[in-house]
Amino acid sequence: MAIRSRLMEGEFAVADIVREAAALVLRTPPAEPPPLPDDRRRILTGQFRGWLWMDEVQPGLVGSASDMESVSDATIAQTIDRSVMVAVLLQGRTGSFRPEAGEELPAEQGRARVTGFGEARRCVRRLHAGERGVRTGITVSPCFLEQFADVLPGRELDVLERLLAPGFRSVGLRRCELLSGLSRGLVAMPYGGSLGRLYRESAVTQILFRTLELLREEWPLVRALGRRQHDAVLRAQAVLDASLVSPPGTLDLARQVGLNRNTLQAGFRAVFGTTVFGYVRARRLAMARLLMEEQGLGAAEAGYRVGFASPSAFSAAYRRHFGETPTARGVRH
Repeated sequence: MAIRSRLMEGEFAVADIVREAAALVLRTPPAEPPPLPDDRRRILTGQFRGWLWMDEVQPGLVGSASDMESVSDATIAQTIDRSVMVAVLLQGRTGSFRPEAGEELPAEQGRARVTGFGEARRCVRRLHAGERGVRTGITVSPCFLEQFADVLPGRELDVLERLLAPGFRSVGLRRCELLSGLSRGLVAMPYGGSLGRLYRESAVTQILFRTLELLREEWPLVRALGRRQHDAVLRAQAVLDASLVSPPGTLDLARQVGLNRNTLQAGFRAVFGTTVFGYVRARRLAMARLLMEEQGLGAAEAGYRVGFASPSAFSAAYRRHFGETPTARGVRH
């Protein structure tokens, strides 16, 4: 009797279903050797060294991941059809990317960039010899909306339709650990065969919907601050994240991103709900938590390592931020 019919009759517990499926796997010899975790990757030679994975995980929804190095200077010109593209740079550089009659679109590590092509547009990517980058991406074609419009949440559907409206628009999103984690998973490709296909489809779909959520939150901020100030605030965030141990002062940081100090602080309050100092302190507290939980440091030492002058000041700041004392999870002093 088929698993499905017996399940409908109520004969199976979950463990029974798994047990019978496992037995079925053992009874059915594989038609070919089990695939390796990276069986869908294409090894590159010639102009590029490295590997590339690209697959249509759903009609009109293409996912990609790559680790490529340019052997020599290269210019790649191509026409991109009407679509929405999301790119996440995880490491290195992937050259400059510029739409025809438009400005270069910056790519910063850990930040997703969303680009809506309302109509086909010629674009050029220029790479330098030795330039290497690890990135992931997704492309959404209009047929994806046509196929799944009835099951897409209304707000996400509205965002996609806006991105596909006539014209050209591109937005850099703030850093998101979930997006970075999903992207790293696509690069790692930990599974093979049918489980690998399901994993990749799930990761690509999650990247899409988390991106749409972030974009829905970002658009009002972009309108309120203006694109220049919004992008400068996100660049400042990237500078701070790269130098949390020894961050620049607010004046130096403002100069680096082309804003004055007051405008930078106002932008941080609008985007992150706190000042530059508050942002760094929150990151330092998160660092201290990791030092205690993963490295076994006591609270006093962890607080000192991240810049607190006294255990009591660290404990008070930790409690305000996390809602619990540093010892609430059994971490020793």
